[in-house]
Amino acid sequence: MAPEQVVTEVEQKSGGKKRIGPIVVVVLLMLGEGVGVFFLAKMLGDPPPSAFGAMDAGSAGDDASGEGRALAELEIAECRPSNLTSGKLISIDIHVIALVVAADLEDIEKLVRQKRARLEDGINTVIRSAELKDINEPTLATIRRQLKSRFDRIFDDPDLIKDVLIPRLNQSGRGV
Repeated sequence: MAPEQVVTEVEQKSGGKKRIGPIVVVVLLMLGEGVGVFFLAKMLGDPPPSAFGAMDAGSAGDDASGEGRALAELEIAECRPSNLTSGKLISIDIHVIALVVAADLEDIEKLVRQKRARLEDGINTVIRSAELKDINEPTLATIRRQLKSRFDRIFDDPDLIKDVLIPRLNQSGRGV
């Protein structure tokens, strides 16, 4: 072997080791970064489960003890309006219940019977004019808020209905 070949073989072997070092360092840094981001997102992303319990208990306590009165559920209506705002015909089956002060339940039931057509028309109008994103909200907060506003105008009393519940909202149609 010539001395020149020995030198080039040594340079090639040592050059190969020099290239592996930076690659290992970069891989280790990326791995450490990924683990760090994972734990940081986990800590900042979700509140502890005890916080959910406190939020639920606090909101329920506020509604029920707003004036020291218990609340009762009152069925308003079951409707089957259609919605065409997305360009597709969607049939919706909705069941609406109102939370009212239990002491006033009989008087409000009488009002609901007297204004049944206006209430059903209000529900149908809100659903027919709702955007698809509002209908697909997990909590239906937008529709519930619009229905409560509509009911407050129909009854001419913003304190009569405390909250609106929608236990059933089913969609059917093409592309749903």
